[in-house]
Amino acid sequence: MLSGGTSRAMQPRRRGCRGDGGFTLIEVLVTVLLITVGLLGVVAMQTRAATVEFESYQRGQALSLLREMEARLAASRGIVAEFLAPAISSTDGSVHFGSGATGETGLADCSGTPTGAKAQLCAWSNSLQGAAAVEGGGNVGAMIGARGCLVRVEPPQANALADVFVVVVWQGMTAGAEPPADSPAGANGCASGVDFGTGLRRGASLRVMVPNLTQTL
Repeated sequence: MLSGGTSRAMQPRRRGCRGDGGFTLIEVLVTVLLITVGLLGVVAMQTRAATVEFESYQRGQALSLLREMEARLAASRGIVAEFLAPAISSTDGSVHFGSGATGETGLADCSGTPTGAKAQLCAWSNSLQGAAAVEGGGNVGAMIGARGCLVRVEPPQANALADVFVVVVWQGMTAGAEPPADSPAGANGCASGVDFGTGLRRGASLRVMVPNLTQTL
């Protein structure tokens, strides 16, 4: 029986403090914050990966340029003495090619360069400036600020006709460990007057010895 009004069972249930179908403003803000932090982490990771990839690309290009000059030296036995001229090589890395070349062969067009070592160094200088690949009218086939040097070892070891460090230096993307200062690629070696920025000097070197095949024991 109904007594004194509506039965308790028939009374509508009272809702809780929060609506059954929605979120509070705080929950929405927390969700947005978590998504933002996650996206920032992804962007930072992608940026770091791109930097590492570009650094690896530059080092690969440098090693290719070292091998290029090694092949040029090996194929120039008859004119190897020309590579030892003060305008082409040095004992301290003061003569360099590529960007801001200080040697005699820092030319954009090698067609007028005499044959011999100067022609070889002119072509290498252009390679250091990225002439192997052009995009948008600019050279993009090499590293940032690439310089190359032929650093003579005097006297040549093992009675070689020539004993030379082929060196390539360039600018890195982020600060890191630089080559030892007194090494051929260090701050006191190839292109020592060039300031790439603190921790941004990168370098690679390869020692090339041209043997004296006419020498008898």
